[in-house]
Parts: sequence; structure tokens; C-alpha cells
Amino acid sequence: MNNWQIDLFTSLHEKTNMQDIVDVSLEAVKPLGFNFCTWRTQLALPLANRKACILGSSEDAVHQKNASGGYDDAPIPRHCSLTTVPAIWTGQHEGGLFNQDPELFEEFFGWGHRGGWAQSVMEGGGQFSMFYVDSDQVIPQSYLENEVNFHLEWITTAVHSAMSRMRQHSPVSLSIREKEVLRWAGDGKTSDQTSQILNISVSTVNFHLRNAMMKLDAPNKTAAVVRAVFLGLLH
Repeated sequence: MNNWQIDLFTSLHEKTNMQDIVDVSLEAVKPLGFNFCTWRTQLALPLANRKACILGSSEDAVHQKNASGGYDDAPIPRHCSLTTVPAIWTGQHEGGLFNQDPELFEEFFGWGHRGGWAQSVMEGGGQFSMFYVDSDQVIPQSYLENEVNFHLEWITTAVHSAMSRMRQHSPVSLSIREKEVLRWAGDGKTSDQTSQILNISVSTVNFHLRNAMMKLDAPNKTAAVVRAVFLGLLH
């Protein structure tokens, strides 16, 4: 392996947090000309509010729409759900994936995300993960296909390995009550409804939700539910 591969593998192996894995990945793709990266796992277990675990390197408008399900049926995730052949888009206003949904890509470009690359890893049982990177600049197709493809395929595999290790050996441990409130939140129940179901106060429900969010390093209860499902903590 080359030095950059060894450095990336070492850095990923040291991480014990899912978001940290994404942040390390961003540092690996920056020298290749990319400003953003995202890890998305399409969960086999259906949830009332979300069906994907999404971790990004930024909290901008693109990430927020992605996290709220706005890109669930977009050309890039759709492509990656069907094949492990990388998807590429140059950031130009014509051709390829752009033609499948010009309005969506125009919005995407308007938010400062242009040329990019994505690849999925099929996991079986209706579940797949994808890693994608993009730039705030237009990127030539030849560069995406020929010059960085090998690097990005290797990085995707390394990130997937790190996420799989995280799932198998997660340092996160949830209490019985934390699991209960997350399961009901995953079914779309409010804190008030969960309090009635479990016969506890709303403040107690929220206390356990906050604890679970902190343990899972999740910005909200929906993200906490999805990350807990990804890590196999709610089975």
C-alpha cells in the first residue's frame, strides 16, 4: 500500500465515533479536489420518519435536505441502489445524471455543490451503503473517471470497513429505558405519547432521549434512532 492508504487506514482504525470517520474521510478527499463527503446507509429496517443513516462533513442546506429525506429518490441514491458502478456528475448543466432531474441538480449546484462521485457497497438483506464526495467546482469527466476513481474506490472500501467495525464493536451502550424511548420515537411517537405508553412523565422521556442522543453523538432524536438502528442497538 502507498503511504496515503496506510495513513487513512490508521486514522480510521483509531476512531470510535461514526462522525469522526466521516471527518477523517474528508481530509482524505480534499487533496483530490473535493470539499464535501457523505456516508449514507439505506436501512433494511423501516422507520416511520427515516429510512437512511446519513452522516455528512457539513451542516449546510444540502446536508439538511438529505437528512430530511429530500434526496431519497434522487438520481444519485437511485443509481447507487442498483449498482456498485460509481456514479459521476461534473457539475455542468447538461448530460448524464443531470438530465434525469435538472431541477434538483440546479438546486444542488445553487447551494455550492457541483462535480462529484459516488459508489455503493451492497450489504445484503435489502441494505446498502454509499459514500459520495463533491466539490464546489465543475470537475471534468475524464478526471472523475480516470484520475481519482481508484483513490475514491479505495477510500469507499476503507470507510465501509470502518463503519462495519463500528457496528460490530460499538462502544455505545444504551439502557433499557433509552432503547424503549428510541423505539417509540422510531415509530413516530411524540414524547407525550411515549410517556403515556410507558407510564412515565414527559420529562423522563426527554431525559432518556437526551442521554441517548449524547451517547450516539446525534443532533436530534431522529438521528439518534437511525444511528442506534445502524449500530444494532435496538434489536
